[in-house]
Amino acid sequence: MKKPYIVCLKYGTWRNELWFSAKDEDTSESRWDRAIAELPAISMRCANSNEFMSAAVEHIEARGFTRIQH
Repeated sequence: MKKPYIVCLKYGTWRNELWFSAKDEDTSESRWDRAIAELPAISMRCANSNEFMSAAVEHIEARGFTRIQH
């Protein structure tokens, strides 16, 4: 069974809520928490909100989560 995961990205005054899903496994929560904890470092190397959103989606998807809302 799949479980939804939601993150609210923030970059300056820009904000956007993104939805992902992943199999409900023992490691899913810790993978999600690690992925989210790494987002501030990703935002620091981005020039604008569009770049940050793309980098954040790529980062989270690389950790086994599928974006379910576009």
